[in-house]
Amino acid sequence: MTDLPKSNDLTATWTFVEPGLELIIGGNDENAGVNPKMYMNVYSAIYNFCIKKSSSATSLSSNAANQSSLLVGGEIYKKLSGYLISYVKLLKKRPNETFLEFYVRRWTRFTVGAGYLNHVFDYMNRYWIQKERSDGRREIYDVNTLALLTWRDHLFDKNIDILTKEILEQIKLQRDNQVVDNRTLSVAIRSFVLLGIDTNDLKKPNLNVYIEKFEAPFLESTRQYYTSESAEYLTSHNVIDYMKKAEQRINEEETRETLYLDEHSKKPLTDCLNETLIVNHSEIMYKEFTNLLDQNQIEHIAKMFSLFNRIPSTLDPLAATFSEYIKIQGNKAIENLKNDYSNELNKNGITPTSILITKQIDPKQYIRSLIQVYKTFQDIVATAFQNNPIFVKALDSACRDYINENSIAKPNGSRQNSRTPDLLAKYSDTLLKRSKDADSTTDMSVDDIMIIFKFLTDKDAFEANYRRLLAKRLIHGSSSSEEAEESVVQRLQSENSLEYTSKITRMFQDVRASHDLRNLFKEETSKDLNFSKSIVPDFEPYILTEMMWPFNHTDSKFQLPNVLTPTFTKLQQLYQNKHNGRILKWQWSLCRGDVRANLSRPGKAPFTFSLSLYQMAILLPFNESESYSLGEIVKLTGLELNVISNQIAPLVKHKVLIQSTGSTLDDLYTRIKICTEYKAKRLKINFAGLVKNTEQKQEQEDTEREINDDRKMYIKACIVRIMKTRKQLLHNLLINEVIQQTHQRFSAKISDIKKCVDELVEKEYLSRNEDQTYDYLA
Repeated sequence: MTDLPKSNDLTATWTFVEPGLELIIGGNDENAGVNPKMYMNVYSAIYNFCIKKSSSATSLSSNAANQSSLLVGGEIYKKLSGYLISYVKLLKKRPNETFLEFYVRRWTRFTVGAGYLNHVFDYMNRYWIQKERSDGRREIYDVNTLALLTWRDHLFDKNIDILTKEILEQIKLQRDNQVVDNRTLSVAIRSFVLLGIDTNDLKKPNLNVYIEKFEAPFLESTRQYYTSESAEYLTSHNVIDYMKKAEQRINEEETRETLYLDEHSKKPLTDCLNETLIVNHSEIMYKEFTNLLDQNQIEHIAKMFSLFNRIPSTLDPLAATFSEYIKIQGNKAIENLKNDYSNELNKNGITPTSILITKQIDPKQYIRSLIQVYKTFQDIVATAFQNNPIFVKALDSACRDYINENSIAKPNGSRQNSRTPDLLAKYSDTLLKRSKDADSTTDMSVDDIMIIFKFLTDKDAFEANYRRLLAKRLIHGSSSSEEAEESVVQRLQSENSLEYTSKITRMFQDVRASHDLRNLFKEETSKDLNFSKSIVPDFEPYILTEMMWPFNHTDSKFQLPNVLTPTFTKLQQLYQNKHNGRILKWQWSLCRGDVRANLSRPGKAPFTFSLSLYQMAILLPFNESESYSLGEIVKLTGLELNVISNQIAPLVKHKVLIQSTGSTLDDLYTRIKICTEYKAKRLKINFAGLVKNTEQKQEQEDTEREINDDRKMYIKACIVRIMKTRKQLLHNLLINEVIQQTHQRFSAKISDIKKCVDELVEKEYLSRNEDQTYDYLA
């Protein structure tokens, strides 16, 4: 082992360790290393010097409390500082070597050597340097930090401009598809981070050097590069190619960021790319968006969304364009449907008019057209836009518009309520009604009903129309199944509220109660065998709650046929005994029955006619006489002539009854004769279904009146509820709150709200003040 220098001799100690430091730090021969023996000698020499000097100083001091202040290291620290400065200043680059290559080569060796130096001076670091810094001397650093600061002050800062320039040049070459050394770039850029040392707090991360000296120039050069490239690229390529190019560039920059940029650069680099590659050219892409929708280019739409999704603020204009496009396509689908229907009328020799087409449009075709548009764009939202909430909302808004405001729903811009709820109710009726042609409903489903229902602005109108058609299905027994009916009600209830379906639910309860009454009636009449013979067989009475069912009772002078009177009397008696005080109002126009008609040739089975009660009342008297005048039938039935004419028309048309030659059905003197031998291919014939529904227009008017009355009542209830809570409220605030509370059921008109407010003021629920406020009157 080489003899160590005297431990108290600074000159001898430094002369001994300097050659070793040269090898550790990487002197003229940067590839040369220090062997373990030399390393231990250098370490021991420095250690002995610090220990000996400190011990000597301690023995001279009689005060043990001052021993910590006598730690030695300042002399050798000064020697090391001077050596490092001299070393860094003498570094020179090789011929034909760029500064960047020289910098990375020497920096790599220097940082490795600095780490070893830190270990060599470990004793000084742990005692003397730590003590000096704790005493407030912030200009004293551990050896590794001292080495880095020396490099920064005497090489890095003086050459930073050329270093940054050469790094950016290499990055530009890489962007131009030339091969560069990623490791060289990574090491050089990493040095900006390592040299960002906060001398006041060595443990605190400091990126000031990196941000100011590299990141800022890098971002500026990136902005200039892509601004120029994107503008030039668009002059010779289409938007689709540009989107692919932009996506490629973004991916390249994200890879570059991972390879050699600091995490801090991620957001500013992303913002820079978003601005230069997307925002600056967003208008061009917006214009191309409609073309992509026309061509159903889902893949390219998804790519456009992927780019714009990087900047949330750019999605709103895209969503607005998307929403407007859906509205146009929805209205176009309705116009196509009208044109198809118009062409069909022309083929049948009927002159099509807008009113005729609108009134006679097939609900199934109409609803299917609406749904087809929705499903097309729902697929785009799911596939291309990944169900982004902005585009889901845009789809909902557009569907709500074209479903409620198209040229069939509101012909000629009508201010009347939309017809879509009515047509959806008819679509539901077709689906749920029992049909001979099972294939006619194979492409229909409850899901279709709920899709359109979700977008209805007038959900109360749908409920009223649906309930009107449901009532007929229930009392005529024409529903396909009770389970299907109740499943729709449950879906409507879950989509809206329990209160929304309360009347419909009560209707089902009435039907079940009527079935129980029918069983009781059969049980009671079966007790008297003689009396039971006069009762109509298979009699099915329906006792309905007047306020729940959409039927308007009108007083009638109708005379029930004698054959039905015992059944009628017995039912009334039974019901009054069970429910004392209740009043029964008979809806004769809704009654139906089957009659056996012995009008076939002898030896053949009789016919069975399904008739309305009015038709039964007209036909049954022909058991007594072969012919009657219409005036006599009026007296026998108590019906008005126009009602008889309507009911008798299908019987005359199908030659069950024969009218006198040259007469009309609106003349009281017209004679009607029963045929003696009726000919038909089927034995069971439904004449009730052939009666022209002259009440349809009246039903529609009654439904509209019911809807408007219910809305008026609902608005008043909202106003009173709001004012009861607030006590006093401004006019505009009251209007806004009422609109907000009613929007789930219907779109309340401001004029209707004002009328309701006026009525409540007149009835002294509210009082109006001069300052446009209202007070609630308890």
